[in-house]
Amino acid sequence: MATSLDLSAQVDLTGSVSYANGTFVYDAGNSSAYRVCSGVPISLNAGSAAAACAGRGGVARSFYVTGSTGGGDQTEITPDQPGNTVRVIFPSYFRFCVRCNNGDMIESEPIFFNPSPRTEEGAQCADVILPVELSSFKGSNADAGIALEWTTDSEVNNEGFEIEFSVDARSFESVAFVTGNGTTNQTQSYEFMHKTNRPGSLYYRLKQMDFDGAFEYSDVIEVMREESNNGNIVIFPNPAKEAFTINVSNPERLNASVKVSDLLGRTIFEASFQAGDAPDFFEKEISSLTQQMYIVTTRIGTKVSSHQVANLN
Repeated sequence: MATSLDLSAQVDLTGSVSYANGTFVYDAGNSSAYRVCSGVPISLNAGSAAAACAGRGGVARSFYVTGSTGGGDQTEITPDQPGNTVRVIFPSYFRFCVRCNNGDMIESEPIFFNPSPRTEEGAQCADVILPVELSSFKGSNADAGIALEWTTDSEVNNEGFEIEFSVDARSFESVAFVTGNGTTNQTQSYEFMHKTNRPGSLYYRLKQMDFDGAFEYSDVIEVMREESNNGNIVIFPNPAKEAFTINVSNPERLNASVKVSDLLGRTIFEASFQAGDAPDFFEKEISSLTQQMYIVTTRIGTKVSSHQVANLN
């Protein structure tokens, strides 16, 4: 028996937006534009493409289109995955389109959005827009230093994270900046390796920064850096470009020395320490690099090691 063709087949489309005061769903087909906060994630939820192409040989392909007037200016797009999210910063409409294997094209009604300082429900965006929600922040020991990892459940206007470090949990210094994901309602994961051999309790916090200059601090976390009884040396980055840093861990405070020279044997930097007076941790940055290769020679007690550092300048 032949399958009857449903001449009224169509595909539906809705859009949902989440704010601090709830999630709201908007239907396609409204000729006027729904007001949404500029740049917020809008999740596009389409009906069944397979149902729309029933009796038409099945689905050849399905896709979304967008435009700015609701007229003939539509352009095919691929929404952010997962969640089929889009964002609007100027008046826009969206459709969901299905092409069947028999050549028929079935399109949803358009759904219109207009960026606004107020939501469709009349709330001020400044009051209900979701901030950056940090769901986890942790650190762990690694061979090269402290591995930091954090995740966010959602982000709005997030320029990125400044990573701050302290040895006393009071005075912090910035060690790196990690770029954020702007505005998203999807889980995002971040990581950074703080290359250090400093022993003992190390403290970290994140300074989350918005594009408009606003910022907020995370809670402070403590990571206990495991000591090495034999001492340890970390040199980073290697290869270097503008500078490299030498970390020397000497928990027993043995006789120690650090020497940096070029391939011609010329000394660039040198320091030595007597037992008891030696620091348990020494850090030195070597900058203004002019040679293609440097030799870093360290001595901790009777243990001597030599490392080559390439210069990419």
